[in-house]
Amino acid sequence: AESAARLGTTESAIKSAVPRLRRRYAELVREEIAHTVNSPGEIDEEIRYLIAVISS
Repeated sequence: AESAARLGTTESAIKSAVPRLRRRYAELVREEIAHTVNSPGEIDEEIRYLIAVISS
């Protein structure tokens, strides 16, 4: 509620925007990773690798 007030919107609007932002962020990450691998089939593998590296 506090964040919504600071942003000049409602809590409901924030709750609906967050999943959209997450999806868009995931799309952008996939697009960037696609530029670094040899084939589209390697994208998911590269994402798993990056998550493992970041998590450790």
